[in-house]
Formats: sequence, structure tokens, C-alpha cells
Amino acid sequence: MNSDFMPKAKEKHHNDSETICFEGSSHQSTLLGGLNSLREKGELLDITLVVEGRFFRAHKAVLAACSDYFRAMFTDSMLEARQNEICLNGITATGFQQILEYAYTSRITMNLANVQDVLDTASHVQMVDIIQACADYLQSQIDIDNCVDIATIAERYSLTFLLLKVYRFMSGHLLEFSNSTEFYRLTAQQLEKLLVYDFPVDCSEADVLSIVLRWIFHQEPNE
Repeated sequence: MNSDFMPKAKEKHHNDSETICFEGSSHQSTLLGGLNSLREKGELLDITLVVEGRFFRAHKAVLAACSDYFRAMFTDSMLEARQNEICLNGITATGFQQILEYAYTSRITMNLANVQDVLDTASHVQMVDIIQACADYLQSQIDIDNCVDIATIAERYSLTFLLLKVYRFMSGHLLEFSNSTEFYRLTAQQLEKLLVYDFPVDCSEADVLSIVLRWIFHQEPNE
């Protein structure tokens, strides 16, 4: 066979080698799953957090990676950085358990019974994504029976978007809301805010005036 027609191998030089960047699509979930497995098996744990008398063991690196609060605690020259056991005050064990679960699994279980504990803890440890998740959940649960409580929570944690949603709901259901016992739980500041926002209402201006007067007369015997 004529060698002139044989394909010739491309000459390669060391400096001509192709460089590629490989990114494992499942590496992040594998890493997180591995860290959670270590936690469940009690391996390589280096911190114990005590909340309401309950003990939670974890890895400092995991907590510091997802919370500015813990990052400062474990990396700055604070006393806690050198301790193996730390008491966390001002939060509940119920809330912290959910926060810890999220740190290791990216999942959190939320319901009306625990959402305030979760929100309080997330605010304490500065986990913004959980704060937003709580706000979104509360927004989806607004009704006549809980709108005052949700308004109070939104005000306490400066959740502006949730606050607007709940007052818009109150305005849009003002007739029904004003005939419930929940309406009379509004503080004077909350009633004023409801009127100032000037969202569309489901009744006439005369009805609004009557509703406000009923609230005032209801408060007077209690003052």
C-alpha cells in the first residue's frame, strides 16, 4: 500500500495539550450528603450547641459556611472560637433543630406550629434564605383567623413584602375581618397602618367609618 495515502498521526508537543475543566454535576449534593452522614454517625464533629437544655452536635465548618453569625463566632477572636460547647440563648430547640437540618440537607419542615420558632432562629443566626422562606410560607397561609398574628410577625422582623400582603388581605376582606374577634386584636398603630395604606376595600367609605368607630368603642371599656 502506498504510504503517501496513509493518514498521518498529528504531532503533539507538550505545550499543545488541550486543557479542560471538569465540573461534577452531583458533587455538591454528594458533599452535602457526605457531611450529613458524618453528622448522623457522630464522626468528625467538633462543636456541641446547647439550646433549651438540648444538645446538638455539628461541624463548625458547615455552620460557618451557611451562617454569618456562626462564621463570626468560629473565625473571629471570640471566646466561642476556642470552645467545644456553646449555649445559644434567645432561641428555641424546635427552631434550631430545623435550621441545623437545613444546613446539612437543604430541606426544612415548616408549619404554622413551628414557623415563628424557625423565623426567630433564622433571624438570630442570620440565615437570609430561611427568613425569606418563612415569609413566603406565611404569605401563603394568610386568612381571617391569623392575619393579625402574621402582621405582628412581619412588623417584628421587618418583612416589608409580607406586611404589604397581609394589610392588602385585611383591606380586601374588611367586612368579614371586621366581624371577627381577630379584628379587635389590632393595635391602634395597626389600625392606623391599615387605613394609611389605602388598599382597595370590599365596602363603602361609610362602612369603613362605621368599622373604625366600632373598633374605637370596643377598645374604650378596656382602657
